[in-house]
Amino acid sequence: MVEIKNPLYNTAAPSTQSIHADGHLHATPDVASSISVSTTFEYNKKDIAANNYGLDQRYVYARSGTPTITKVEATLSTLAEGHAVVFGSGLTAAFAVLVEQRPKKIALGNGYFGIKNVVEQYQRLVPGVQIVGLDCSYSGVDLVWLESPINPNGEVRDISSYALRAHAAGAVLVVDSTLAPPPLSYPFRQGADIVVHSATKFLGGHSDLLAGVVVTRAQKPAESMRAARSVLGTGPGSLDVWLLLRSLRTLSVRVSNQSQTATRLVAFLENHRRLAVVTDCHSPSAQELAIGRRIAAVRHASLQLCATHCSFIETQHPSGFAPVFSIRFATSAQALFVARHLQLHTFATSLGSVESLVDWRHGVDPKEDPCLLRISVGLESFDDLASDWTKTLLALDAHEKSSAKL
Repeated sequence: MVEIKNPLYNTAAPSTQSIHADGHLHATPDVASSISVSTTFEYNKKDIAANNYGLDQRYVYARSGTPTITKVEATLSTLAEGHAVVFGSGLTAAFAVLVEQRPKKIALGNGYFGIKNVVEQYQRLVPGVQIVGLDCSYSGVDLVWLESPINPNGEVRDISSYALRAHAAGAVLVVDSTLAPPPLSYPFRQGADIVVHSATKFLGGHSDLLAGVVVTRAQKPAESMRAARSVLGTGPGSLDVWLLLRSLRTLSVRVSNQSQTATRLVAFLENHRRLAVVTDCHSPSAQELAIGRRIAAVRHASLQLCATHCSFIETQHPSGFAPVFSIRFATSAQALFVARHLQLHTFATSLGSVESLVDWRHGVDPKEDPCLLRISVGLESFDDLASDWTKTLLALDAHEKSSAKL
């Protein structure tokens, strides 16, 4: 059996872990890990059951595992402080958790609509499964599915409080932490039993791969899901998993930079919104009105912290907040104008990539507010992003004034 985790790097910094946590698995002299595209592997000539790749690894068929998959799982296991299993997509990973846990009653909160679709598929296969709200009674609940940070606004839920409630009811707590991977958050420290990520997002970070990850606190559930993955063929493709391994090398520096820029951009936009409000102490200038008066609300964990002063927010996010936030306008037309005119924010769905993205969530989720945009901040400079927003908001003002004259 391949030894996935190397305890040597358990206490290393995340940036070190992401580069060296799979070092014990290097069986070739390549500095950059090579892609493994083979579907089948030659047996050890002396003993079919013996290792055939390096000193401690044995591979037979790609559906059951490859050297690249093992390196990804080793790196993620160390980074996320658990036991990682990688899948072909985030939703496949979510479904694998349900298959493994076989819950009969699930507490589910608001968040990414794709998870609700996965739960509905599970209900079709297992009739009689009940769904209750995240803040309802947990009587009879055997699985609590918590999303934190929340899609699409990047705000934070108190994982520790839900862990206490779930465990008191004998339930397993699953935390979807897609919007805040290490080093931004570590849900096991707050009591989570299972953590899931859409690796397509920040873990991949380049809009070029599809993958999902389940990380378990205990080792046995991970081994069970790995065995089920082999039977069902739900693992990632060779190119995707190799791209994921490449991306993990820069995860810490990418996400930390994106978090800092996002927090600054949130403060910048919120400040413009406030400057456009008439108060006893402030009369907005024409410029301040032009830029900020159409911003109805900005939401992000940094603003949530300022509004509530909840200590759990800083505890859960010791190294920064999710690089995702939402901004709401007075009308859907204004939101779409902004989405279409921003030059440094690609108008597309998804999040977590090196390029900033702006997504009109109502377009893919009709239940979402049509006046809302989800912003995923990339690696562009803050000054350039702020300038882009200023120009776009001024263009919106000019557009509406021009339309009003017609």
